[in-house]
Amino acid sequence: MDITRLRHIAAVADTLSFSRAAEQQNITQPALSRSIAAFEARHSLKLFDRGRGGVTVTPAGEFVVGEARALIRASDEFARNVRLYAQGAAGRVAFGIGPLLASLVLPGLGSRLLAASPSLEIATLIKPAVDLLPDLYDDSIEMIIGTDWQVADASGIAIEEIALLDLAHVVRGDHPLARLDQVTPEDLAAYPAARPVGMTTGKADAGAFICDNFHILRETALATDCTWITAPAFVRQELAEGRMKALAVEGRALAKSRICMITLAGRTRSPAARIVADLVQQAVRGCARG
Repeated sequence: MDITRLRHIAAVADTLSFSRAAEQQNITQPALSRSIAAFEARHSLKLFDRGRGGVTVTPAGEFVVGEARALIRASDEFARNVRLYAQGAAGRVAFGIGPLLASLVLPGLGSRLLAASPSLEIATLIKPAVDLLPDLYDDSIEMIIGTDWQVADASGIAIEEIALLDLAHVVRGDHPLARLDQVTPEDLAAYPAARPVGMTTGKADAGAFICDNFHILRETALATDCTWITAPAFVRQELAEGRMKALAVEGRALAKSRICMITLAGRTRSPAARIVADLVQQAVRGCARG
């Protein structure tokens, strides 16, 4: 169905004048008349009667005009939704993100996205990158934001580094190790470790509390003798207030965590996914600088 022709029909019904309808639709009156005549001929219907008193809508015309208005509204809504989708302001975006990054960036990211694009549906999966690969392969998510050390050799993916995030051994501010200017690996080994699933500390721990929720890991480290490897950016306030301390470990300089965007190779991301990726990059790089 030609939406433009339906607009012509609705305009005549609105104005009860072919000349005013033609002006409203920005076409000539003969062109408008031909458009409506073509519709009438195709469907064997008479939509308008023209007489000295002006234009009158026929019963068939009343039916067609009602249907035309519904289609015009649907067409306008469709165009609006496509425009919003192209701007990344509507539709659905799903992505996976590692536990630490989720704790660092998701609260701010969610509020920024929903403030700018309240029609956008945002779905997140929080797992280590290696556990998110099946979701990426079956298109449940469009991308993974996280470390790539466990997935670097996976097939069919593209990896883009977006930031390097500092890591440190931290303990509560009144921990016995917090009094030392430098601790040894043996000092660390005397205490349990708080750590996420899949992370090894490089030492034989006295014990361990393993959890992928970094907020719980933080509370555990604050309340126990656990040592904890995390991003100083995540505990910036606790470090500033002295409730936590970053340890200097002899011969144990921690490498920076390489934060990457992982997608299916050759796959075009949705506009919303591109916007999410840009905002995550900004947030992660901000944490890395901070």
